Amino acid sequence: MAKKVRRSSTIPTQQNQPARDRVTRAEAETRRSRRAQESAAEAYKPSPAWLVPTAVTLLILGILYMVVYYISSAQYPLPIGDWNLAVGIGILLAGGGLLTFWR
Repeated sequence: MAKKVRRSSTIPTQQNQPARDRVTRAEAETRRSRRAQESAAEAYKPSPAWLVPTAVTLLILGILYMVVYYISSAQYPLPIGDWNLAVGIGILLAGGGLLTFWR
């Protein structure tokens, strides 16, 4: 005669889990979501306070530099001829480059 094997009541099944295991899973899910929020907060760091004023100042200086060059008929701001355009455009590019880091 074959004996029937009884299932042990100490092994939790999906339907019959102790309350302690359910709390542990809920806590684990809470910890996981907290870690995700913290990593998202670390990924988003606001721009430094000096970034935008510096970029805007460089953009304005670059434009003013080229305007002075054209108004003075290539005599000012520096006696380097048409290279003044390169200097003005370089200042504009520096300001625009800074704005790429703005969040």
